[in-house]
Amino acid sequence: MNGARRLLSPAIALPLFFLVLTTVYLAAIFDIRAQFADDGGIGPRTIPLLAAFCMYGALCVVLVREWRHPGTPQPAEAAEHGLWRPLGVIVATGAYILLFRHLGYTLSTLAFVAALFVVFEFQTRRPLGFALGVIGVTAVFYGLFAGIFSVRLPTLTEGFL
Repeated sequence: MNGARRLLSPAIALPLFFLVLTTVYLAAIFDIRAQFADDGGIGPRTIPLLAAFCMYGALCVVLVREWRHPGTPQPAEAAEHGLWRPLGVIVATGAYILLFRHLGYTLSTLAFVAALFVVFEFQTRRPLGFALGVIGVTAVFYGLFAGIFSVRLPTLTEGFL
């Protein structure tokens, strides 16, 4: 396969598209301003910057792997699921964004993590493991944001009281 045709293949074009989107996202991050004086520690740009650099790293791995081994067949499991998993993640994330403010952090995050566990079939045949995993992930992220970063997360009762 020649170079131009190879660049237009979905295995290369899609990561390149995400690379462009990540660059636009990174540029937008620098428009974020702290409401209070920033002492050089963790600020409102920290998590978005970390996410952008993780995305760059992941995309580089995908691009290098595809460039070295073009057209490597996907595992049967990935081919079997087709677009179900990506669409499931998109729908779950959209619902999470819409429900976050109305249901509060705890309920919306429990539902979001449960939806992701179902999409990726993680512990779905073991109800106790599933429940403990969902609660554990929700608790870890609550501790991270509320405890370490001191982010005030919405609660269910804020809209009623």
